[in-house]
Amino acid sequence: MLTDTATYHALLTGLGIWDRSTRGRLAVSGADRVKYLHNVTTNDVKRLSPGQGQEAFVTSLQGKTLGYISLLAEEERMLLRTDPGSLTPLLPHLRKYGVFDEVDLADISGETFELHLFGPKAEEALRRAGAQVPPAREGNHRLTRIGDRLVRVVRESPTGLPGFSLIGAAADADAVTSRLREQGAELGLVDVPPEIAEGLRIEAGTPVFGRDVTADNLPQELGRDSRAISFVKGCYLGQETVARIDALGHVNKCLKGLRFGDATEPVPEGSEIQIDSKKVGAITSSALSPSTGSPIALGYIRATQAREGTEVSVVGPGGTVSATIHDLPMKSRAASGSSER
Repeated sequence: MLTDTATYHALLTGLGIWDRSTRGRLAVSGADRVKYLHNVTTNDVKRLSPGQGQEAFVTSLQGKTLGYISLLAEEERMLLRTDPGSLTPLLPHLRKYGVFDEVDLADISGETFELHLFGPKAEEALRRAGAQVPPAREGNHRLTRIGDRLVRVVRESPTGLPGFSLIGAAADADAVTSRLREQGAELGLVDVPPEIAEGLRIEAGTPVFGRDVTADNLPQELGRDSRAISFVKGCYLGQETVARIDALGHVNKCLKGLRFGDATEPVPEGSEIQIDSKKVGAITSSALSPSTGSPIALGYIRATQAREGTEVSVVGPGGTVSATIHDLPMKSRAASGSSER
């Protein structure tokens, strides 16, 4: 088995495979599916054509985030995906506001698999496996075949490295995975363990619902406005709050990255971020950086003090350690000498 460092460097030159089948997948069908999703999310669903996708937030009437999702427009349905465990609490809200629309919501999480193939040779591996890849734009997708199995291939990069997510019937998971392994072997395919995927996710600044995003957050606190929020689409649930924040021009706290200078282990989630012994935020996700081997984290920091390069103290059960604030995605995978994203 490769070490974490060897796996990381293999990803920079080849490709890796990461099983994300525990994510939630909801098929939204019916004549009103586009109008319905347009009215309950922050992004402009009506502008999506089949084969396109986008991020969005599901917001409450008060404008708080009930879900962080991605939407894929297919010919006969919309496919909503979200983080593990977050679809269950989200479904009652979605069903409540779909009562008067011709729309059907079907949780297909258990009937489907989801793999993520990523790294500079991911596209070549897909082509060798017989797949047609979607056009070069984040969120684009297409239905194709790997071997004789139907798979939807989505162009997206939650780790910050170029990648594709593959979604298909659960019964086909083994056949698809085997085919990818066969074709990817000579390209340097490696299995990516959860801890490395987590470190890459944090460096890329990709939030996870339930940790970096909760019902206490306002959408703009995530810093993903250009990806997940339309400010010109008109009315939707929570739109008044989102528009008011846009008019004011700021939120009180924002999600940032942190790198630790004198720690050797990830700091616990919930640890307090301080400047001059005063609390300015808290850690939401923490891991070891695959590039440097040092701890990194995501956390919310008071907006007036969340400047790139600011030194902070992080106070947790094990004591106090120093860290530096970084904008997202975090720059410079220093140990590898690779170019910045």
